[in-house]
Amino acid sequence: MSRVRGYAGIALLTVALAGCGTTRRYVAEPPFTSDGSQTDARQAVRDFFGALTPPYSVRLCEADSASKQCNQHRQGIAARGVGGLLLPLTLYVTGMDVKSQRLSSDGFAFEASVDASVDRIAPLCGTVGGRIISRDNNTAAVQLRHFYCNWIVVGNVLVDADFSIDSLDPNTRVVTGFYRLTFHGTGNAAGSGYYRAVVADRSFRSSARPPSPSTAR
Repeated sequence: MSRVRGYAGIALLTVALAGCGTTRRYVAEPPFTSDGSQTDARQAVRDFFGALTPPYSVRLCEADSASKQCNQHRQGIAARGVGGLLLPLTLYVTGMDVKSQRLSSDGFAFEASVDASVDRIAPLCGTVGGRIISRDNNTAAVQLRHFYCNWIVVGNVLVDADFSIDSLDPNTRVVTGFYRLTFHGTGNAAGSGYYRAVVADRSFRSSARPPSPSTAR
């Protein structure tokens, strides 16, 4: 009986690990463009995000890096892993609502609530802090570091999200680049890939629903 239990445990562990995600697709500092042209990242970031007045929302989708368009069958970006009794789980992040934003030495600092779910259950994350940064080597990124979340099915975890920026389009308010998403604690998951983000300000939301990740173009 103990041997059977051992085999069952190994099988469960194998299935769980097979479902784990990876961060290998993340590119930390891709070449930067704005409105289709090579330009100064610091100025482009300040112009793009400085023109936004909180509160505003950001809708995310998994995208194709060549066309920069949303993949039709992927709602949000994802991280896969295990939680609880080594049961497979998937974290989906479909966007965030930015509540406040201020200038910082390397870009902007902001506070936001995250629109996420694990196996269709939304977490309790509260307000999380983030940074929009531009660097001396003409690259840019959005970072959310070590924010706490609690899920009924997972427990307590610390989440990290990195979004490198390879393009900003001020006309359509679209941001694209590579993402890396992880959390650790009573559950563990990781994911990476290419994203497309559409920014909608408050006045837009009052007259129309934000575009869903599957229809945003």
